[in-house]
Amino acid sequence: MDDRKVILLMDGDTLAFRAAAAIQHTVTTPTGMVEPMARTWEGEAVLDNMIDRLKKRLKADELIIFLSCPSAENFRLKIEPTYKSNRKASVRPMLLDHLKDYLRLNYGATHMAFIEADDAIGIMATSPKWTDQERVIVVGRDKDFKTIPGEHYQLLDDGDDGAPNIRSISPMEAAKAHYVQALSGDAIDGFPGCPGMGKVRAERVVENPIKLSPKEGITPRGKNKGEKVIKWHEGEPCSIWEAIVCNYEKAGLTEADALKTARMARILLWGEYDLETHAVTLWVPGDE
Repeated sequence: MDDRKVILLMDGDTLAFRAAAAIQHTVTTPTGMVEPMARTWEGEAVLDNMIDRLKKRLKADELIIFLSCPSAENFRLKIEPTYKSNRKASVRPMLLDHLKDYLRLNYGATHMAFIEADDAIGIMATSPKWTDQERVIVVGRDKDFKTIPGEHYQLLDDGDDGAPNIRSISPMEAAKAHYVQALSGDAIDGFPGCPGMGKVRAERVVENPIKLSPKEGITPRGKNKGEKVIKWHEGEPCSIWEAIVCNYEKAGLTEADALKTARMARILLWGEYDLETHAVTLWVPGDE
């Protein structure tokens, strides 16, 4: 029997958004206008029920809820000023900010300066403070959480018997997930990866890293016959980062472009954020 204390690290942004979106609807006024409408008490009740259900299903002893820093200063904007600019036109649920405040007042939700909720969760999930007597589970609905080593529960990820699927991600699996993001980018967050590189192909590169080398050749036939052309050839196995850089160079970009995407995709882990100065240590390639 596992008698460890269960601690949930919860993504408050996602919880508040889901609750706010769930209860918002439209009404038609006597003048014929169709307007959005949401009841604060209904949103609060949905949020309470959601959290209570998660706590019971995961047998949690403690909840720690993180929100994104409300400041417009985000460290990723210093890397790429267009970060998440494609979301500005999207419609936010009416009660989103109200429910975030509700989480702060009623559940002690907090944030870390200048970083997002998923970064705060990544830092806390990999903190050395946890002991063998504690079981930490990351709870959210963010595909990027795969880059955080540890135990995870993705909202609505349940087994056939209705029990929650709690999945364990090793440090190597987390590193590989980050490398896949470094290749494929993130269209939702507004930063591109290697041109022409989808997620499936990126996974193949990460699982089987091969060095690519350019060689000059001559087009043998067709309308461009006789013209010089650069062809890329597969060579010996190499590190994952070397394979990523080769693919960026094949697409006409540089290692600096690859590093920029990797840093944008990085969810911060312990040691990459100073809790006192709020300084972020940008990611650098390892030896995976």
